[in-house]
Amino acid sequence: MTTNGPESLPGDLLRTRDMEGTLKFITTVSIEQGGVGAALPGHQLAAVVRFLLEREPERDGRGEPLTPGELMLCCELASEVIVSPDSAFGVPVSDTAWSMQHRAAYQQLPDGEASGYVPRSLALYRQIAPGLQDSSGFAFEAAYEQAYGVTIDQVWVIGRALWERSQEHPGESIDAADLASHIAVDGVGAAQVESFFAIMACDYATFRSMLGVPSGEDPHFEPYNINPFRKFPILKLPDGKYLAPIRSYLMRRITHGLYYDLIELDRGGFIRLVANAYFGYVGKLIEGQSGVRSLPGGVWLIDSADTTIVIECITRPFGAMSRSTGNREDLRADLARRGGVVDHVIRLREQLDAVATTGRSDGTAKRTAGLIVALEDFYQANGPFIRGVIDEELEARSFAPMDASIQLAHVSGLEALSALSTRTDVPITELMAAKVERSEHGGLELDAFVRYQVATLLPGQDPLLRPRVFDDVVAAYLGP
Repeated sequence: MTTNGPESLPGDLLRTRDMEGTLKFITTVSIEQGGVGAALPGHQLAAVVRFLLEREPERDGRGEPLTPGELMLCCELASEVIVSPDSAFGVPVSDTAWSMQHRAAYQQLPDGEASGYVPRSLALYRQIAPGLQDSSGFAFEAAYEQAYGVTIDQVWVIGRALWERSQEHPGESIDAADLASHIAVDGVGAAQVESFFAIMACDYATFRSMLGVPSGEDPHFEPYNINPFRKFPILKLPDGKYLAPIRSYLMRRITHGLYYDLIELDRGGFIRLVANAYFGYVGKLIEGQSGVRSLPGGVWLIDSADTTIVIECITRPFGAMSRSTGNREDLRADLARRGGVVDHVIRLREQLDAVATTGRSDGTAKRTAGLIVALEDFYQANGPFIRGVIDEELEARSFAPMDASIQLAHVSGLEALSALSTRTDVPITELMAAKVERSEHGGLELDAFVRYQVATLLPGQDPLLRPRVFDDVVAAYLGP
């Protein structure tokens, strides 16, 4: 992030303060105020740390840490970098509204969704994937231990221990021996903790080196680049001790973020493993519905007497560049790639045409709807921007544009739909038919549609429903 003129105030504040003291103060603030809905959310605090480490030449002790008021000011201006159509910190971020909204969503939203990605990732990596190692050709558990000197189970144990210690002693740094002394689990000692820090922590220089990923040095998109805390949630301080400034990123890394380690071991094997595990996970979400069966190629079908729903599973709709820029051409390149969303739309249409010909018992055509559901972030998937890019590519391939019978969603939407079906005893087929048949519902994101249905069908109840698969994970790993 660059600074020019009067907008350099945050840089002046950060440049003249004790960096390590400021990092520890931010750590304390992030723990004291909790997560979602906090006055200073994690993504804003992370932006301040990012700016602090980018500008500070690693000389602590020059002045005092930030005051609470100064930190709030820095967070406010850091947020403006992300959501303002003008500029802040001297960085111009104006662009077409949809592109800006897209990259702002992908910069801010993922890190605030721990209630979803933590149990989902534990289900995928800890409960489903271990049973698919042979069929996927990737013995990931043994490969992980051999490569990194620590098991995936031990990563969870050590990460949780650091998480809890950060809660009890906010702002205090720690070394491997000290953390190991707080872990009463056989096989976990200082050596395993050192191995844990080797893959989860980085020094200031490494953190700074990641600030240009993936868009390079272009200041227009720099504020939307991948947050280094997603890969390295722990900082190695100059004295050799470790600090997790924003502990929500630690929990993300030891659950959802395991892919950083696994994909480096065997990219092809990891992709197969995750695709198979995700397909199984979607199967768990629709378990108990009538007429469920699987089709080749990662497709689920839910078939009732008069309605058929076809669900296509895709793991990763977008790459890093399109998430960071929001440019139509970057999005198009990802959506139109081989095996991407456009290919899934074309195949989904073929499936819908095939099941529609079966008809009802009275000879009339069945109601049909298709859902493409993604594992990785797919914000605003069902909105006009992403659907418009897909339709342009469909037209270029001589296909008609999508209509409301094809819906696009992140898996969190299907999780909410599954929970709503369980709570209300209304089949998913009926809920999906209601969504696609009413024009005011068709364009809603799936999770927004579920929240509306909760308000209608379950007035006064919590609109954020939890699917049954989460209950098993919570009981096994997170407690009540």
